[in-house]
Amino acid sequence: MDSWNKHGRRSLRMSPVVGWKVATLNDSEGDVFLRLEFSVSPDKTDVSALQFALSERQARDMSAELEAVADWLSARALQSN
Repeated sequence: MDSWNKHGRRSLRMSPVVGWKVATLNDSEGDVFLRLEFSVSPDKTDVSALQFALSERQARDMSAELEAVADWLSARALQSN
């Protein structure tokens, strides 16, 4: 995580995701459009967004990686109970 954005005290700079949208265009060549909406304020009132174009392969790879991490977190939660 050395290349991740950090605060001055070297803690990771994170913004909670508050929403997302996924779309494609009928005439596109397989691009997946992803809009991530995130809060830049603690009370989640100030929302910003970034928009990305992903290839089909990138979308599948990202999905698989997110699912693997979510599965790992679920398994860890079950072990602690």
